[in-house]
Amino acid sequence: MQFVQLFSLRWRSGAAIAFSVFVGVFVPNHARAELPSVPPDGGAGRSAGTVSLRDVLGQAVEGNADLRRARATVESAAARALQSEGQFDFVLSGDGTVSRRKTPPLTPQDVLSGDTRALTLDLALSRALESGGNVSLSAQDVVTRSTLASQCGGVAPCSIYGSNLSLTFTQPLLRGFGSEIALMNIREARIQKDIALLNRQARASLVIRDVVTAYWEWAYAGDDLEIRRAAVRLADEQRKATQAQVDVGRLGAADLAAVDRAIADRSQDVVVAEQSWLNRGLDIERLLGRAVTPDFSSPRTAEHATPLESASVAIDTRAETERALASSPQLKALRAGQSISELEIQRALSLLRPQLDLTGTLSSIGRTKDNFSESWAEVGRMEALNGSIGAAFQWPLQNRAARGAEMAARSAGDSSRIDAEDLELGIRDSVVRLSTAIRTGARRGELARQAVSYAEVNLRAEQSRFEVGRSTNNDVLLRQQELKSAQIQVVRAATDVAIAEAALAAVSGDILDRYQIALRGL
Repeated sequence: MQFVQLFSLRWRSGAAIAFSVFVGVFVPNHARAELPSVPPDGGAGRSAGTVSLRDVLGQAVEGNADLRRARATVESAAARALQSEGQFDFVLSGDGTVSRRKTPPLTPQDVLSGDTRALTLDLALSRALESGGNVSLSAQDVVTRSTLASQCGGVAPCSIYGSNLSLTFTQPLLRGFGSEIALMNIREARIQKDIALLNRQARASLVIRDVVTAYWEWAYAGDDLEIRRAAVRLADEQRKATQAQVDVGRLGAADLAAVDRAIADRSQDVVVAEQSWLNRGLDIERLLGRAVTPDFSSPRTAEHATPLESASVAIDTRAETERALASSPQLKALRAGQSISELEIQRALSLLRPQLDLTGTLSSIGRTKDNFSESWAEVGRMEALNGSIGAAFQWPLQNRAARGAEMAARSAGDSSRIDAEDLELGIRDSVVRLSTAIRTGARRGELARQAVSYAEVNLRAEQSRFEVGRSTNNDVLLRQQELKSAQIQVVRAATDVAIAEAALAAVSGDILDRYQIALRGL
């Protein structure tokens, strides 16, 4: 599997809907047409060739701006999820302080006067608890050099070594109590990451749908152009036949004028079709995220419209609806959003409780004139064991902030549910519309192909009658126009079915699988 930017593209033969014309029937030489194509860098250098749907999708997953933005959004959500997990990291902290205190004597015998210098070193390891509390283990070393008799126990000057090992624990008993509250930020960040992944999948489905749609519209514009060019060639052939009749005196100049007018009209159609084809090519370039040059020329597509087979239009609307409701990434994202609303409601309900926090401290102290080793030995013997326990209480009497937060959270939850219900209605509606469009397009294509066959028979018959003088130029030109219209209807019907199938695949959530595009996970 080859990964490209946000996606990787894998292709198996027959995965795409084949687009090919009836070569020699209504689009002469179309399947072999080659025009300049734009290289991936959009530079001036161009190479002749055709562009397949596989080529277009491969370039889209690499260059489409929406897909690149979706990738950045997922990475940002993953970073926030990692950041939220940091609230339970172990925190190592330390500090050091050097101090000096000098007390002037009141009398020569003042035992409270003198000079005291101290070095204090603190080291602590703390961590937030999943229960909502916090635990901290701290150690402190203090060395004091003093000339105060009172500080030295009567014999000054002296050096005093002190050590302290303390364990401190805090735990909320009401507001903020329990893992549901303590882990809420992590759970919310993970849900946001899941939503970002689902939104990326939804965005990818829409982009691929748009690319497929643009490609088939581009193919249709090329087929339409060739059909109109073929119509001009048919009119040219009719002019040659008319000129031959004029040369032998069977027809007059007015008959030539009728054919010339038809050629002029059809040539105008060709000019308009050429502009439309170029515009569709520009649509493709925009979706691919490529810059076009002033001398841009739309390349030829590699697939064209084929007869519609019944297998490609056998749509089970009920099954498609069930799969769409179960697989839709947009619907999954909205339901995940409801989970976030539920978390916000839990947080708001916690804030409605009074604050009652329990705090406890247990410490062992060592103090000696020898050295730090002896002071820590005293700490270990726990000869001076101290402890404390207390509670802190707070309760906003009106508590309007918490009540307002609860109301806002419930409103957001209601809004999420409404959005999900509305999207579900939209999915059901889209599946029915698109399924009907596919079946209708298949039927249109079948009837249009029959019309092409009838129009070809009518045109040959009209040309035979014209050759023996039993028909006019206008009759022949009318039969040609009927053939051109039927040919365009065949291609239009096939294009509409291909577009509707892509749209249905996007709604049902399997368009990425259909075109073998896999999202790259983080």
